[in-house]
Amino acid sequence: MDVAVLESLEVLRCGLETMLRRLEWIDGVECHRSAEDLIIASKARGDEWHPDIIIVSCCTYDDIAEHVRVDFPASRILEVLVRADSEHLAVAARTQADGYLMLYDVTEVTLDGTLQAMTRGELPMPVPVANYLLGRARSGDVPPPRHQPYYSPRERDVIALLLDGLSNRQIADRLGISLHSAKRHVSAVLNKVNSPSRAHFVAQMLREEGVPAQGR
Repeated sequence: MDVAVLESLEVLRCGLETMLRRLEWIDGVECHRSAEDLIIASKARGDEWHPDIIIVSCCTYDDIAEHVRVDFPASRILEVLVRADSEHLAVAARTQADGYLMLYDVTEVTLDGTLQAMTRGELPMPVPVANYLLGRARSGDVPPPRHQPYYSPRERDVIALLLDGLSNRQIADRLGISLHSAKRHVSAVLNKVNSPSRAHFVAQMLREEGVPAQGR
C-alpha cells in the first residue's frame, strides 16, 4: 500500500514519514508540502501513480474538495486534526474524510491502527470528532436528508453497529449471523442510499441525522 503525506510543517511531515516507514506493510511513502505539490509530483512521474491513502493536516476544505478529491478520487483521506476546537472540527465535518486522528494522539501504534482500520473500510473517528458531528446532528444544524429509505429491523441493527465503527466480522459476531449475511446486509444498506463505501455512509449518517428513520 502507498501513502502520501501532505503537511507544510517540516518537523511534522518528517515525523509522520518516519513512523510510516517503520510500518512493514506500507510499500511506499511520499511527503509533500501541499496538494499542489502532490499533483505536480504525480504528473511528473507519468505512471498513473495514485496513493491508497493520503494523510492531510495542513489542507483547507477547498484544497481537499478541489484538488485531492478530484485528482485522486480512489484515494482514501486520513485527516489529522491539530486542535479539537469547534473551528477545526467544523472543517473536519466538511471535508468528509475517510478517517480522522487527533495530532496529540499520533504515535506509531495509533497511526498503524488507524490506517489498518481504513483499509478494512472502517471510519476511524476520535471522540472529539464523533461528539461534534453527533452534536450538530442532534441540534438541527444539519438539514435532514431529502429522502430516508425503508430499513428493515435487521438493517437498523446493522446501521447501529456501523455507526459504532464495527467491521463486518464484528457485526456478524455481535448479531449472531454469518459473515456472508453481515456483508449482504451492509451492502443492502449502502445500496439504498447509493453510498460508495461504509466510511462515506457512516459520515453521511452522522452529519445528517445520526439515526436512521424508522421503517413503516
